[in-house]
Amino acid sequence: MAVRSAALMCGALLTALLASGCMAVESNPLDVNSPRMQENASAVQQPATADVGDDPLNLAENGATLCSTQPGIGFQEFTVLVHNEALETFTLDDVTLQDPDGLTLVSAEVSPANREGHHKAHGGEEGDDGGHGTHSAEPAPAAPSATASAAAPVDPVPADGYAVSTHEYVNLVVAVSIAEGTDAGTAQGITVAYSTGGQEFTGTHPLVIELTREGCA
Repeated sequence: MAVRSAALMCGALLTALLASGCMAVESNPLDVNSPRMQENASAVQQPATADVGDDPLNLAENGATLCSTQPGIGFQEFTVLVHNEALETFTLDDVTLQDPDGLTLVSAEVSPANREGHHKAHGGEEGDDGGHGTHSAEPAPAAPSATASAAAPVDPVPADGYAVSTHEYVNLVVAVSIAEGTDAGTAQGITVAYSTGGQEFTGTHPLVIELTREGCA
């Protein structure tokens, strides 16, 4: 009888302890598959877009002044070397002449280049003018090489919409013509509007152009 009473008392005591929570076990002690707190979710955010400056293509560098006589075809081409040193790809959106006086932009095209200088889109030798030069509309005769075969020609493509990838070198070739009724014209640079990831930029290459009908002084 005493044994039965002791068992009943132990059972009652165990029930009371469980009910009070003294020996309760958490249903999910490791927090498995539990919803994350709002503050934890807000702490994990995508990094902001890198600040690449106002002119990440550095178009405002390496200025020059060039004077040329307009050939009989009615326009002259000028070349600017562009190097994308940023980690983004930039799309060329528009090319214009800066402060043109008596000059008209006929076309703007892009062709591949290398890091030492620029290869002319229509053939010929590389210049030593820091990435600037003029072209004629006719290809210059190429001298055969005894040690290496000539590279296959690459046709230029329109500048508008061209994507300059990271670390790429390209030639920006602009064809310029003297306006009707004038004997000469000038421009204070070549302005390029370009963009990437919703960001828009504008840079002006300080290539001062003088184009005449009779010849430079």
